[in-house]
Amino acid sequence: MRLALIPMKVKVNDFEANWREFERRFWEAMEHRPDIIVFPEYCLTGFKEWDFSRAVLYDEIVSRVSRLARDNSVYVIFGLLEPYKNCTYNSALLIDREGEVVLKHRKFQEPMRFCTGNTVRTARTEFGKLAIIICGDLYNKRIAKWIRRKRPDYLFVPMEYSPEGGEIAVEDIEAMSERVRLLGVRTFIVNAHPPGGAWVFGRNGKLLAQSRGEEILIYELGKG
Repeated sequence: MRLALIPMKVKVNDFEANWREFERRFWEAMEHRPDIIVFPEYCLTGFKEWDFSRAVLYDEIVSRVSRLARDNSVYVIFGLLEPYKNCTYNSALLIDREGEVVLKHRKFQEPMRFCTGNTVRTARTEFGKLAIIICGDLYNKRIAKWIRRKRPDYLFVPMEYSPEGGEIAVEDIEAMSERVRLLGVRTFIVNAHPPGGAWVFGRNGKLLAQSRGEEILIYELGKG
């Protein structure tokens, strides 16, 4: 399984600019022949508190990304805003090689103005059982319970994290590492840019690979 983790530059409320960037980075990743491409949390709209207006783009976004996945026979994981009745979820999807949505995660760790998720689901693929959580979910106690119950082979974490200092510190990576160790599953994390960054952790929390800024991280299982 070869992965491409893309710390994509995201502009708030500029869907077409983000789509151009999404496509550019997608084709950059495809040069490495990945099996799975992973983008950050709500990467095609960004999010500014408490503007949920771009949730109406959900169907358009799913349609466009599904077409890319199907036409290039690649899995794609990415985050987006999902409208639901009178509120909005912060969601992430796994789209398979046929362009079908085979897994959806709705973020747990959100303020009350969002709808919040209440379960972790998995999808079976030729590589094993995959699960997705989003950003702060990594530190949520209920998430830990679900991960231990579902026992995925691989965990993917689209993220949009910008610390006060503007840079990902060693302490931030150590906190991710400790949480992965507690979950006990190989974990792939990709953050929106700025500040960007992507990380691969082993089941024991050991950092196996990383990139900084906008640098794409290509990782092949069995190496490192």
